[in-house]
Amino acid sequence: MRSVTATGTGDSELGRILLDSWRRELCEGVLTSRSRTLFTLVDGLAADQGRCGCPAHLSLGTVTGHAAAYRALRDGTVDTTRALRAACRIAARSGLPRVYAVDTTAWPRPHAATSPDRQPQYTPGGPRGTALIKTGWRYQHVVRLTLTPDSWVVPVLADRVASDDDLVEVTVDHIARVCAADGARMTDRSLFLLDSGYPAARITYLLRERGIPADVLVRLATSQTMWTRPERRAAHPLGGRPRRHGFQLALREPDLPPDAGVSGPVGIYGTVTVRAWHHVHPKLTRASRGFTGQSTLPIVEGTVLLARVQHLRPSRRAGGLALWYSGTRHDLLTLVMTYLARYDIEHYFRYLKTTAHAGDFHPQQPDTLTTWLRLHAYAYLHLFLARTHLTHHRLPWEPATTTTPTPGQTRRQVSPALHNAWHPPDHAKPGHPGPGRPAGRRRKRRTRYPVIRKNAIHKGK
Repeated sequence: MRSVTATGTGDSELGRILLDSWRRELCEGVLTSRSRTLFTLVDGLAADQGRCGCPAHLSLGTVTGHAAAYRALRDGTVDTTRALRAACRIAARSGLPRVYAVDTTAWPRPHAATSPDRQPQYTPGGPRGTALIKTGWRYQHVVRLTLTPDSWVVPVLADRVASDDDLVEVTVDHIARVCAADGARMTDRSLFLLDSGYPAARITYLLRERGIPADVLVRLATSQTMWTRPERRAAHPLGGRPRRHGFQLALREPDLPPDAGVSGPVGIYGTVTVRAWHHVHPKLTRASRGFTGQSTLPIVEGTVLLARVQHLRPSRRAGGLALWYSGTRHDLLTLVMTYLARYDIEHYFRYLKTTAHAGDFHPQQPDTLTTWLRLHAYAYLHLFLARTHLTHHRLPWEPATTTTPTPGQTRRQVSPALHNAWHPPDHAKPGHPGPGRPAGRRRKRRTRYPVIRKNAIHKGK
């Protein structure tokens, strides 16, 4: 069995320092209550090589027992603000750009009648790549991208989107929290990449209104229509209000000449052609969500990019891409290639659900699942820091490569690195099983909660 080393000595030493610092911060600051048990669970999630979807399996090698693990997930608290600042510091020390991907994913709970706040969600698994509708919970994740040819990210936020929450308000709040933690300024803004399920105009409007130093790059449906600025004309002698919209720009077949354009070969993607129209806006109506209470509808201007990528990936036919950009950067090819890196968050979702088997844990309360997913994010951050000082031993059927090992490959052999890393000075107290339910007493019937159904169902992953 052959092996290759991931990185050089300098990166290896920095990775060890950051790993020890992160473990100390996690145990002493981020995990505020039941910290020792939660810290042990994070270690188990990072180093487990089998199906670790059940906390009881993770507690087999500990002295606290499975009851303490379930109590910690139910009653333990996490300081998400401190964890966000620590993740941003790690990303900055690692030299990552301030580029983030934001997306939601669904966690189905179709048969959990005693779990509250469930609503229909789109989940994959249908025939020919279609989606299925299952009841469950929705979570929004924010990750920092590496912009390198691998699938590594730095998870910084993970929160549940409740049924009565506005997805746009939650997204803008997450962007504001991340910008406050990573030191973004109005002259040096952070970039956030979003999928087509987010309304680009409303998010741009709220970011500008609240003075948040962030730019957004949002994928648009090609069926949408934009409008240019109205032409300057002399006032009509009979009066009347001035025009608010100019010429129509149909994204499917634009008939207006672009304001800028560039074309060139870009690696495995082949020839990439990008056209840009500046200062365009969508036509909002009274029925537009988020603008119903305003007397005068705003004009939210941005830049529309239409990109034609010859190969989205090898052996795939050519495809088009429509993007909305709210910033002022004019390197069109860089913007398009940066957005293609947004799909690394899909690899992170795949890691959670297939490699780490986070979906095998089925708690009754959504807050317990929130804590569980945050522990998975903290364990993933362990792998991100340990990847630089590991010697990758690949399996015989895995392709030979000299690049950084994947999260799944790192997870197979991270145990020695965690064993030599920082550990809490005190030892965990052994747990003892409780007395259980008294004989002759029956458990009370749990409350049943109806499924919350709305007209709009968000499309998750």
